[in-house]
Amino acid sequence: MITLTAPLWVGILIGFIIGAAAEAWGIGNPETLIRLAKWEDRLFVDCILLGVAIATPVMYGLYAAGVGFHWSPKALYLIGVGLGGLLFGVGLAISGYFPGSTWMALGEGRRDAIYAIFGGLAGAAAWTILFQTPAGQWLVSTLNFGSQVIGATHPAGKEYLIPWGGLTSLDLFGISLLYAGILFVIAYFMPRYKGGQHSCLRSALSKESLTDFEKGKRLDTAMYLTYGGLPYGEKSIAKKLNEYWAVESNVTKFYMISIGGIVGLTVVAEMFMHQIFGESTTYSWMAGYIFLPDFKYSQIVFKGIGWEPFSDIGTLLGSFFAATFLTRRFTAFRKNIPLSWQKRFGNNEGIRALGSFGGTAIMMFGARMANGCASGHILSGLLQMSLSGWEFLIAVVVGMLVTARIVYGEG
Repeated sequence: MITLTAPLWVGILIGFIIGAAAEAWGIGNPETLIRLAKWEDRLFVDCILLGVAIATPVMYGLYAAGVGFHWSPKALYLIGVGLGGLLFGVGLAISGYFPGSTWMALGEGRRDAIYAIFGGLAGAAAWTILFQTPAGQWLVSTLNFGSQVIGATHPAGKEYLIPWGGLTSLDLFGISLLYAGILFVIAYFMPRYKGGQHSCLRSALSKESLTDFEKGKRLDTAMYLTYGGLPYGEKSIAKKLNEYWAVESNVTKFYMISIGGIVGLTVVAEMFMHQIFGESTTYSWMAGYIFLPDFKYSQIVFKGIGWEPFSDIGTLLGSFFAATFLTRRFTAFRKNIPLSWQKRFGNNEGIRALGSFGGTAIMMFGARMANGCASGHILSGLLQMSLSGWEFLIAVVVGMLVTARIVYGEG
């Protein structure tokens, strides 16, 4: 089997690519994820589904051909993963952040990202304390079916899959093609905007014109993404990236869908180099060293940590590069409160700081309870066809939709 183990510093390069690409999506801006929680803008869902649909058959095809990967589907312990996903969704809707996007926001120069990072440390520390109690052990051990992907089991600590019931690695590749086809269909037909008709994929591949409503929503999106950022000219790259729908350019026609593919294939490359793409583990690693070095969960994290801290550094640097030189969204840590938050709670920065800190703490507590986040469970997990990844995603969606309805109203 063909294998490669990369040095830890390569994580900086991997994180840089993902951070720059996701910043171009707008994921570093908390308003983007708050609008996702309100189900007003489903860009993140469309792009993740597309990236997974592109990358999954590539990975399973290479595996069937004899290429080794660092398989890392999370264990399917139903209660802990489900409850953790619900809490993750609650915290995401309140704060507008998930673990990786806090570093992207910091790279964009967003002041409330500082409060979010401290909130993430608090949430990670809280789970570290709970983990070694009877309640914590019950959450991770009850109804635990181990690491399962569609069609196979992943033995703990091993670099291979055990196919179910006589299936082969070639059969798993066939399953991945069907899986990818289903995700492509969803990504194609799920409209990006609530009340719209087109996904990013459909608007790029079809000859159908955007409706006036969709053009207005995209203009509004460009305005909030660039609010408080650096100026850019009419013929600049930033103009094309921020208003790609409104410019005559074949380069930017496939802008969003190409980014989805880049992110998905980058995760495949990371797994080939025998590392894992995850963001929330860094918070437990930091909380453990700073506050709780002797706790059982900290010791587990210390032993199992890979290049996650390096990839988080790369994520920050990649976002800073994109926000400064490409999209020009760098806000230089000026006051910049998400519009949805302002409409509900006003322009008070102290209240926003509490929401950013508290929401991220809840989100991170849920992530560590479920042993994964938007990176480890949703992106990496769905790419591996992980059953726990799907449970986590469904729980996150339920948690964020209910919370956004309560917190922000009907928008």
